Amino acid sequence: MLQNHNARLAASDPSRLSRRGAMRLFLRSAPFTRLPCIAFLATVLIARCVVAEQTATPGSPGQIVYAARCAVCHGNQGQGVSARVTIAGPSLQAEHNINAVIATVRDGRGVMPTFGRILDDQDIDNVSRYIAGTLATIPLNGGNLPEGGILFRTHCAACHRTAVRGGALVLVQTNAPALNTQSAAVIAGAIRWGPGPMPAFPPAIVSDQQLASIVDYVQFVQHPPHPGGNPLHWYGPVVEGLVACAIVCVLATLAMWIEKGGNG
Repeated sequence: MLQNHNARLAASDPSRLSRRGAMRLFLRSAPFTRLPCIAFLATVLIARCVVAEQTATPGSPGQIVYAARCAVCHGNQGQGVSARVTIAGPSLQAEHNINAVIATVRDGRGVMPTFGRILDDQDIDNVSRYIAGTLATIPLNGGNLPEGGILFRTHCAACHRTAVRGGALVLVQTNAPALNTQSAAVIAGAIRWGPGPMPAFPPAIVSDQQLASIVDYVQFVQHPPHPGGNPLHWYGPVVEGLVACAIVCVLATLAMWIEKGGNG
């Protein structure tokens, strides 16, 4: 009787059928119509429980330390965080040198704090292996130095200058940073990541081989061949010419002073 009443009520005005009445109608329906629904609900609940269990399962020791100490600045996948006001950190996706990672985590670098007194040696080793072994997915091999020079002058020199010393960017009111002290991992990560106003260069624009070529060129400029003498910080032939002219003028003035007997 209740089933027929609810069915008539639902047919006449579905909005008047309460949730409790709908449940009673479902429970009083024929078994062969309830079984598929019960099986479907059970399958959904089991799947949700499995997903929740997998989500709650802790990762490797290095991943746990990274999530607790590093992800806030470097991103969950080591992709880097770009911000001018909040905490920001460079990309770690090209950091394959585990010894460099260990030294940086232990001693800090720049504005990055040292974790040598916070983490023990095992935690530092675990998080370093996780960064260099799991997060570092950008390859840095197969580069070509001449091609890297061409690509750098095409894509990078307008802001960072050919000598990789950086320069002023008036339109965005900031400075392109100098690259003469940056590591290969930081350079490659920045090219892919695009921190601040710098655009990102995905593989569709700069392939992995071209990326390695650009990094090789920057490292070559950082440590160029030394022909001898004083390189004057590698400022280039214009500065060298000005210094040479200044020295010649000083020597000429000194010679004229000596010729006059030193009396002025």
